[in-house]
Amino acid sequence: MQKYRRSKNLICFVWAALIGLACSTSDEFSAELAMESDAMAMVNYYQPKRIILQNQAPEANLTLPQFVSSNPMFGTLIIGNTADSVITLALDESLNDGVSYLYIDRNNNENLTDDGDPEWDEEKNQYWIKEALVDVHYEETNHDAAVPYPIFFYRYKTRFSDSIVAFRNGYREGYITLKDTSYKIALLDDDLNGLFNLNEKGAIIIDTNRDGRLDGKPDSPEYFSLRSAFNVQGTTYRVKEVSPAGDRISLSIADTMVFPKESLDVGQRAPLIRTRTIDGGIVDLADYRNQVVLLDFWATYCKPWENELPNLKSVYRRYHERGFEVIGVNLDYDLQALRKFIKSNEIPWPQISNGNGWEMTIVDLYRVEAIPKSFLLDRTGMIRYKNLQGRNLSAKVYELLNEPEIVN
Repeated sequence: MQKYRRSKNLICFVWAALIGLACSTSDEFSAELAMESDAMAMVNYYQPKRIILQNQAPEANLTLPQFVSSNPMFGTLIIGNTADSVITLALDESLNDGVSYLYIDRNNNENLTDDGDPEWDEEKNQYWIKEALVDVHYEETNHDAAVPYPIFFYRYKTRFSDSIVAFRNGYREGYITLKDTSYKIALLDDDLNGLFNLNEKGAIIIDTNRDGRLDGKPDSPEYFSLRSAFNVQGTTYRVKEVSPAGDRISLSIADTMVFPKESLDVGQRAPLIRTRTIDGGIVDLADYRNQVVLLDFWATYCKPWENELPNLKSVYRRYHERGFEVIGVNLDYDLQALRKFIKSNEIPWPQISNGNGWEMTIVDLYRVEAIPKSFLLDRTGMIRYKNLQGRNLSAKVYELLNEPEIVN
């Protein structure tokens, strides 16, 4: 593909309008992005939104289907930024009969009878799942027409009886030209409100190695926060503006420099940390030379982590005296409740937490977007394994402890 220098602005803008590439008038770079589906093929996380159900329909003058059950439940998903951004859901369910249907006002016309089959797409042992294209509207002149937004909906059979769980499966994708080089990029709307602008929770993924594949894992060197500066091929950029719909983005060269993101892949050295524990002690990762260390990101409300805790305690007891250590990084908001939990569960290893949940430097440093998450480091401080559980954790700790110690 031919590259165009920023001085050739007229040609550049005509070309960009045709193929969606970025252009620049000075040190600003812009692009147009299209909505795509299957975000989960690009990323390895999602942040579920819990839609609470109620007995009464949330919108007046709804056209309703003939329900099977005598007490259907209703919920709402607020998505987009127009006066009517309310998408109504109706759960028609009779678990005694093994019947569950989900009606979604996909076209947002207050009619639940013209949106296609209400049956779930797939049934698992613990839940049903359904993907739907929901029409989203934006208060912009070029968005009078609805934008179809792919969303996954879950219905658990034995948990969250008052809720539907949803998460985004749509994202924006296109190409941007930075200093005469074209990069594939994508935008994520992580809080599932259909808005991509800088006031929202989201991320930008840039194909920095230009291999044609967007690596949207939060610990990838290609994954960046929308509100943080980032380095691409030696130049530091920041996101200047994103339209609410996510169809337009502009970047500018940042005033300050940041280094390229360190890789958190297996085989890379773990970023060093030095911080206080909740008991006032100091944890300095550099002090754990010749030890095998598990960095364990967790929270008391994380059920998968709690289920794994007995195994983790067992591995710790078995191998601690041989040089195995665990450093917990807790994402709770109540330090008093956290201390009580640690004491009642007899958790012996040091814990890092500031009581501000996800707002911690170490969380950003290790690019943690979902929990539980863990990094198993060898005696040299190298990341050797990630997210191990059960017997795999015990086996890999044993393996690393049997590697030779470092000789100064």
